Amino acid sequence: MSLGPLLPLLVGVIAAAGVWLLASGIVSARAGDATMLARQRLARQDIGLGQSAAALELEKPLLERLFAPGRRWLARQMTRLTPTAQAANFRRQLDFVGDPLGLDPAGLQALRITAAAGLGALGVAFGVLIGTSFAIGVALLIGVAIGFYLPVIWLDQLVRQRRSELEAVLPNALDVVAISMEAGLGLDRALEQLVRHQEGPLTLLVARALREIELGRPRADALEDMAAATGVEDFHSLVKGILHAERTGVPIARTIAAHSAQMRVKRRLKIRTDAARASLKILLPTVGCVFPTLWLILLGPAVIVALTLGH
Repeated sequence: MSLGPLLPLLVGVIAAAGVWLLASGIVSARAGDATMLARQRLARQDIGLGQSAAALELEKPLLERLFAPGRRWLARQMTRLTPTAQAANFRRQLDFVGDPLGLDPAGLQALRITAAAGLGALGVAFGVLIGTSFAIGVALLIGVAIGFYLPVIWLDQLVRQRRSELEAVLPNALDVVAISMEAGLGLDRALEQLVRHQEGPLTLLVARALREIELGRPRADALEDMAAATGVEDFHSLVKGILHAERTGVPIARTIAAHSAQMRVKRRLKIRTDAARASLKILLPTVGCVFPTLWLILLGPAVIVALTLGH
């Protein structure tokens, strides 16, 4: 009996079993580590030798301490792949980029499954053209993997593009807010002026935060969630600076203006860095494409003449 038709199914079952065993091992290891650490702390406190978590960590074997960071990183990656965390992450990304194609997390998952099925079918067709069972199985796996992750890559590209747009318009928007506050408006009214007179992805986020504040949500929570949704480090530090200035009594307009100037300086330095790297990026195509062509044009006739004289 040939195993050719059953090869894709067998590979899928083995891969699923491996992932399940890995996830189970990580969860049990994390639970075991937490339980053991709690028991050690209770034992130390009972005998009057309470120690810090760092001291207890140093008492573990060397190999366990060496592999612990990698195990924790793998556990975080596995947690991100859980359905709840993945759906929440997709919801944040889709909200940030404006729900492209009217997708929600369920629609994105349906798109991933459809793309995986379509590219998997193309992979099977390609494997049939080659004519071997192994080629069919490999092409199927490659097609399914590419189709399943292609919508996620597309969404990540939209998120990066939107973040670049935010970083480009943020300094000018901060200048508008700072000028409005220096004219006597409060922070909320200054943000309303920004939403009223400018358009773009930033104003959509600010308008959403203002609506949440009007509905009774604390301003600090609304601004922090707005900064977390963008994923832009400068925006996050700006919100922290605004909240700190509000608590300490420092003029918020001055804080915003200083942050805007700092962002312009960072952008200028980034442009200079990219310009300095341009010569290195041009080096490879110049050496690999331009120089061989020049050598062929300049030395080609001489080589032909030399070969003719040799005969």
